[in-house]
Amino acid sequence: MSKLIPDIFALIIKALEDDYNTLFNCLLMNKLWCDLTIPILWRNCINRNLKSGPYEKNISLVKILLTFLSEESKNILIKNEINLSFIQTQKPLFNYISYCKTIVTFDVTEVIKDYFDPPLSRFQAKILEEVFYDMIFNKCFKLYRLNISHKLCYKKYDILNFIRLKGNLSNIVELICVQHIDERFFHILAEICVNIRKLELKDSNKNNNQGLIKLIEAQNKLEYFTYNGNEGRNWDNFCEEIGQALIKHKNTLKHIHGKTRLCIPLTILDSFVNLETLMLGYFTRTMNGLHSIKLPKLQGLRVCHLTEVKELIQNTSGCLKRIKIHNQFANNIRAEDIIQIIIAIYQYCPKLEYFCIPFVDTIDDSLGDLLINCSQLKHIKIYDGSLIDESLNGDAVLKILLKSTSKNLQRIEIKGSWKFSVEAIEKFLNNLKERNYSLYFEFDLNRNYFNKEFSNVIQNFIDDNDSATTWIPERVFQDIVRIWKQFSRISVWALEIGTIPCSNIPSGEMTFPILALLGFGIYF
Repeated sequence: MSKLIPDIFALIIKALEDDYNTLFNCLLMNKLWCDLTIPILWRNCINRNLKSGPYEKNISLVKILLTFLSEESKNILIKNEINLSFIQTQKPLFNYISYCKTIVTFDVTEVIKDYFDPPLSRFQAKILEEVFYDMIFNKCFKLYRLNISHKLCYKKYDILNFIRLKGNLSNIVELICVQHIDERFFHILAEICVNIRKLELKDSNKNNNQGLIKLIEAQNKLEYFTYNGNEGRNWDNFCEEIGQALIKHKNTLKHIHGKTRLCIPLTILDSFVNLETLMLGYFTRTMNGLHSIKLPKLQGLRVCHLTEVKELIQNTSGCLKRIKIHNQFANNIRAEDIIQIIIAIYQYCPKLEYFCIPFVDTIDDSLGDLLINCSQLKHIKIYDGSLIDESLNGDAVLKILLKSTSKNLQRIEIKGSWKFSVEAIEKFLNNLKERNYSLYFEFDLNRNYFNKEFSNVIQNFIDDNDSATTWIPERVFQDIVRIWKQFSRISVWALEIGTIPCSNIPSGEMTFPILALLGFGIYF
């Protein structure tokens, strides 16, 4: 076989890195595909399983990793009466651990505690953890991500024990950590890790953490900075120190995300002339002064509060492509503020592709103008901007959406508790059917307004099309409707309208309009 073919397969499989279901299918193709897929699957395996995997998968993961313990490590465990008889003695077919590029600290003994009777003592648990992480740091080569944010881990053990092998950490480009780790940890990392590009801080800030400041300053090309923590003591001093450390990277920083709150003084934001995305979390103390900030290269903006956001948008040189206004306590959002921001967007953001906005009364006309003027808009998300336990008038939103004639609009989402009339839904769907392009439409609907007439409109719309395939049989559709009645809110989504080739037509390949009801969601 030509060497070129495996190289091509490797590129294909690498492109599927985040599509785990497809990757698992690739394992079954043949030996070549299996050999190429295993390293990709295990690259981020520890992090992926801990985040979203079921408990059984976490157990399996730890059991596999423990098979790579050295004889010396096994003897240490035996000496301390830690029985690992539940671990298979035969080595795995692949050296899985060598493929891991991410280390995530977690409580190993908690995952496999059911295998020990009687339970491990605190001393035994500490020994097992140390042996486990010593093995991980020894055998995971070319690490690029280190995540030390698990509270149980950093409170129970001295994290310094796990970073003795400095060579394994020198290539790290992403660090996620809490701030209450021993300050010496940051000092050590500052000496050996100077190429970190993504840094995320979690938990409350620590007073006078000079190790963290030194680590930030030591980096050569910091591009992403995320703060996902709480506000501790001496917060203002902490923000000032972090801000001054980040200014040293003013030419390389492209992304500043305050997921919970911004942890640098607002006044220094315009120092970051190459900033591309900015996130100001709900607990950001103040938005005053935002009007004077100029970010000429900003492409993505996410805010919760609206103070001076209009002025910031006007100062972005027309580069903004993604704007998300998301406030979990949306009852303090005023319609006049939203309207002013919408006007600023369609006047100053010709490249807008994604827009998320709370819907409040009286914004109908301005939102319609945005749909007309922002011709590059691909995805719009509208959610209930009121905390009042009443359904909003969905007909008004559908009327606004009909104003858009752009073929670039590919996805519409309407979230919250909405009331739609059968007539408005029918008119909207018929209008979409006449458009010769694909569109994904998702909407939430209060169950009290979902009746047989409503379900018939959707079912008839599916049946009326010339599609060779019926996506959802009527019997199944009615069963789903019956189940829906038991819940407080339902979601009907993915009305996909457009044209696709059909090889089943005798006259040959041609296109025809389709509508497919791709999915349903039930909300408790």
